[in-house]
Amino acid sequence: MGGYELDVIARRGRSLVFCEVKSKSGTRFGDPLEMVTAEKMRRIRRAAEAWLAVTRDHAECRVTFDVIVERSGRLERVPDAF
Repeated sequence: MGGYELDVIARRGRSLVFCEVKSKSGTRFGDPLEMVTAEKMRRIRRAAEAWLAVTRDHAECRVTFDVIVERSGRLERVPDAF
């Protein structure tokens, strides 16, 4: 969508979640959650807006933005991250 990428889009009932997925191979360069910067959040929101504009059958949904972080083989969901 407009040069942006969306990792995961999931719908359950009237909830629509745009989810960014981040992982790193080790802790040497910080936590994967730190990679979700203000600029990254802005790009994801713009991509979501573009997707919603062409996918109109989700107009009644509550939209949220989550982050899934992989750390040492374990997944953690950060709901309503931005």
